[in-house]
Amino acid sequence: MGMSLQARIAALPEQDRVSWLEQQAPWVINEMARGEWWWVSRPEQVPPPGAWFICLALAGRGWGKSRAGSEWIVEKCLQHPLDNRGAPTEWLVIAETLSDARTICMEGPAGILRVLERRGIRYRYKMSPRPMVLFPSGSKIYTEGADDPDVGRGYNASGAWLDEIVKWRKPRQAWYEGIMPSLRADLAGDQPRAFVTTTPKPIDIIQEWVRRDDGTVHLMRGSTFDNRSNLSAAVVNELERRYAGTMIGRQELFGEIIEAFDGALFSRLDIENNRVDEMPDNVIATVVGVDPSLTGEDDEMGIVVVSRTADNHMYVLADRSVMSVGRAAALSAWRVVAEFGADVLLCESNLGKRWMRQVFQDAYYECVEQGLFERGTKPPLKEVDTKIGKRTRGEPVAMRCEQGRLHHVGRFKELEDQLSTFTGWGTKDSPDRLDALVHACRFLMAGERKQARITSPNEALSTTLQQLWRESASYLS
Repeated sequence: MGMSLQARIAALPEQDRVSWLEQQAPWVINEMARGEWWWVSRPEQVPPPGAWFICLALAGRGWGKSRAGSEWIVEKCLQHPLDNRGAPTEWLVIAETLSDARTICMEGPAGILRVLERRGIRYRYKMSPRPMVLFPSGSKIYTEGADDPDVGRGYNASGAWLDEIVKWRKPRQAWYEGIMPSLRADLAGDQPRAFVTTTPKPIDIIQEWVRRDDGTVHLMRGSTFDNRSNLSAAVVNELERRYAGTMIGRQELFGEIIEAFDGALFSRLDIENNRVDEMPDNVIATVVGVDPSLTGEDDEMGIVVVSRTADNHMYVLADRSVMSVGRAAALSAWRVVAEFGADVLLCESNLGKRWMRQVFQDAYYECVEQGLFERGTKPPLKEVDTKIGKRTRGEPVAMRCEQGRLHHVGRFKELEDQLSTFTGWGTKDSPDRLDALVHACRFLMAGERKQARITSPNEALSTTLQQLWRESASYLS
């Protein structure tokens, strides 16, 4: 990686270094003495000019992401105190929590307040209702926490610094529904932009940005060791001993996106190797697994369709998960059942979701009135009891994937991202699509028994189906 101007000058022979310093104006010497960003920053820490909308800094811990974000947003705010309508500009700083935004991004040793004080900029720091910086021009830097995926809604911002987005609760929803639409205040000679600084993880929004090739995303990379001169030697040595040669070290120290996520329940390579283009003909059962949303409109309901063939292979046919709750979500699930001619809808039923049974039943009869199901039929609804943990439930299904007996018919990006990043350890996230898949597969697996001897193809199908439903009851009880 590149060297800072300070490091390059320091590397010159003494005579050349002295000659260069003698040519500098007093104000330049003063800025050098107080460590201004143009003097101490490495080239890869500074977003370049250009038409990009998102600058994505994927770098290891200690690379200088917080300092880069603080310096960038302060500089942008000072360059553009007013938007092109003459109104004071608004700027956003968003971290995983409001506490992180305050203690790291605003008040931290590499935070915004430190930058303002070093540069001698007049400002007022206001703590209520949330930390914010106010400038004499009227422009403001607001802080927000991404606890609520609706974060950013209502602002008319000219730019945003998004810190550690991979740790946010719902980063994709927060970006597309809250933050991105708020970046709409045009600037004279510039445009609204977002600077994203994060240690990488293979979440969907990061993967999407990295794959863009239309110029809207500028990618910056870096490792912990690029900033070795500013870090404790003891800590750097310990990090090298602890993480050298490991997958987590490649992610946390070198800033790599690890597709084979360390400790993930499912392997992305297995998913890719088992992928097929078409569904075989020997299907004996098709089910729809559902993980109902619970907390509100920002919650997703997983809806995944899986079929089983006579040779006990399972095929994922569709991921029709929706961002809705209650009646609307139940109607969506039954429409998927009708679309694929599924035999049963499997719905998670724990103490927090038992109320959904009545909702699903009512929605089924509404679909009957719409002609999706025959009149006089009862809802083919089975409840799945989830007394064991998510990882424990998912392990037998992941084993089938590793054995090459679980296939995706086509590509399901969001589902596959959940499968290949979920570890089940140290997270409060609810992988709704993964849960729906696991419910469907475990139900189908429960019907796998040695089939009775048969004398004709029709009898084989009949016997297999009867045995499937009889033995699947043990999983649902």
